[in-house]
Amino acid sequence: MILGADLYWLFYPLGEYAFSAFRQFDLPLWNPYLFLGFPQYAEPQLSTFYPFFWAAAWLPIGAAYAALYAFHFGLAATGAYVLVRRLGGNWSGGLLAGLVLAFNGFMVGHLHAGHLPHLMTIAYLPWLLAAAHWAVYVDADQLISKKVWAATLIAGLPLGLAMLAGYAPFFPFLVAGVTLFMLWLAAVHWRRGQKALAVRIMGQLAVLGLFAGLLAAVQLLPTVEMTRHSSRLAGASYEFASQLPMPFWNLITLVMPDVYGAPLGEVFYWAAAPINAYWELAVYAGILPLFLIGLAWGIGPKSWRFWLALGLGGLLVALGPSVAVHRLFYEWIPGFGLFRVPARMGYFFVLAAAVLTGLVFDRWYDLSPDERQKWQRPLRSFLALILLLLPILIVLSILWQAAQPDPELAVQVAGVTSQLFRLLLFSTAVLLLLRYGVNQARWLFTALALVLLLVDLWGYGYKFVVASETKPEMGWIMANLALPDERTTYRVMTRGLAENAGFHYGFYHVEGYDDFRTESSYELGRLAFSDARIARLLGAPYLLHGEDYERPPVAPGWEVLTQPAGVTVYQRQDSQPRAFVVHQVIGAVDEAESLRLMADPDLDFTQTAVVRMMPDTSCLIEQTTTPAQLAITDYEPQRVVIQAITESTGWLVLSDLYYPGWQATVSGKPATIQPTNYGLRGVCLPAGSHEVVFEFAPPLVKYGLALTGPAWLVLLMAGVWLWYVGRRKSG
Repeated sequence: MILGADLYWLFYPLGEYAFSAFRQFDLPLWNPYLFLGFPQYAEPQLSTFYPFFWAAAWLPIGAAYAALYAFHFGLAATGAYVLVRRLGGNWSGGLLAGLVLAFNGFMVGHLHAGHLPHLMTIAYLPWLLAAAHWAVYVDADQLISKKVWAATLIAGLPLGLAMLAGYAPFFPFLVAGVTLFMLWLAAVHWRRGQKALAVRIMGQLAVLGLFAGLLAAVQLLPTVEMTRHSSRLAGASYEFASQLPMPFWNLITLVMPDVYGAPLGEVFYWAAAPINAYWELAVYAGILPLFLIGLAWGIGPKSWRFWLALGLGGLLVALGPSVAVHRLFYEWIPGFGLFRVPARMGYFFVLAAAVLTGLVFDRWYDLSPDERQKWQRPLRSFLALILLLLPILIVLSILWQAAQPDPELAVQVAGVTSQLFRLLLFSTAVLLLLRYGVNQARWLFTALALVLLLVDLWGYGYKFVVASETKPEMGWIMANLALPDERTTYRVMTRGLAENAGFHYGFYHVEGYDDFRTESSYELGRLAFSDARIARLLGAPYLLHGEDYERPPVAPGWEVLTQPAGVTVYQRQDSQPRAFVVHQVIGAVDEAESLRLMADPDLDFTQTAVVRMMPDTSCLIEQTTTPAQLAITDYEPQRVVIQAITESTGWLVLSDLYYPGWQATVSGKPATIQPTNYGLRGVCLPAGSHEVVFEFAPPLVKYGLALTGPAWLVLLMAGVWLWYVGRRKSG
């Protein structure tokens, strides 16, 4: 598949699990393999309810992700084309805008990072803006009409699909983009004295947003619930909101994208920012767009200033605490502090660059010879300056490189030299194109510009399109050979192995790789390494340790079982089974008290359970000296069946994660699942022989479908009605 860190280690295993469910015409609501089990459907970036993700399930896994990448890069490109045409551009400008928006540094940088859901989400922004513009002007003759509101509902489709695609931190980008765009349209008409139209546009914005929420309610409702249990839910602190801004020095990459090297280039990325931040700082849009942006103020109408302001504003906010704009946003925009990585605001720069590239390119070609003539002298002067200044800088850089005694520093300087030479070539080509190419036919002028832009962007971005084999690392291969085949009877813990990759061999993991997880699974997984009682409690008798990592401090009781290539397997003999019964219970009022009680080193979890008692529940525990007999007879992702025999009433503990939506029955009678030992499942087990069944049936899926289903039906009706009206009007 296409190489990308998160794609390979995070989305590939979870996506393969989802695809296998889709191919059986099922939904992957619960994933039992990671984090003691977790609600996969509620993790938005796993795209459980995204239709195009379903379609990819029928392809081989590598081809599926390649198709998703290709489709959404193409979606971004065609969205930019449609947007430029809506704004009055010609086909020529639309093609250039599409190329810029699809293959700028922001897009290919996130391709390198493996951020598939990020790209799937942001690809809808140009479509959203184009749809909003269409909805505002669909019925120019009427202030308020059925046609306007039908179009407004349809305009909510790109935003709804983006929400289903699923990268939540990019939702504000789409919301902010369409809000600013429609505010600008409303302000234009307000200044013209068309106040009723301006008010209608704001009403359309509200309807568009609300309807998009209904289209995606089946994903939004579970996601909102997940945030209440998530370890990633942050407070609105400025320290959090200002993490990973774009440094001032990085602005030079707007003209020399790899001046500091690149993660996969010959000159490895060596700038001061962390290497894992490269994709957050990449906003290169090409040399031709920069020159066209420079012409926008002089040859364009005032309406283009919105895009200039959007692009400049995006860069200013991306600089984070370095400028006051970011702090003002934090202070005055509710919820702004919940989102980190200011550098991502650079996307608004590449969006504006794409739109202005298309609009200015067409305007430059359409200028009369007299209007264009006044710009020829500045272009010649600028070309002369470039041909004089850049060669001098290149020579100085070569001399600097030769004077470096440190070979590593010499390589870095060589990278700077190559970037200066690159800038010289493309700047010269762009100025010659604008000076002489404009005298050719539109198709030829456009073809030359497209070739120049393609060579520029592909020469920068090709290195991020790298193929990688889809196979787990050696450590997991050896663990698969060394450990028992009855994987449902135990869990594993790891250090130094890719946690999610164990899924390929059916391992059930205490932890996993995904920041968006429940706080309870995170805390229990962390404690399992330092507290032997927790490791026993979670049914994890094996610890897999990668050969390239130093052994971490772990709880006593671990002994080396085997040391095959790539992994050291530790074992402990005192691990609890996945389900067991205790006959002592300590009540807790909340999660904090549960953790405090569990911290008592004298508390034995094989005998006692800490239970957060739910309202209107009771369990009269009885003591016994005869251990209960339990057997897990069926263990499926969304259903667990346990056969239990106990002489006296006790508390059944299942070392799977507690989460809303799980329901239980004991011998066919409903039983309340209560959070046990902070984050596990527990039910009261009466004396006798019983069949205990746990089933995952989250009601939010039903509620979401009850909202989303009718909304999609209304969308279809609105589209059919507009098509019918258009047909009737045309003849």
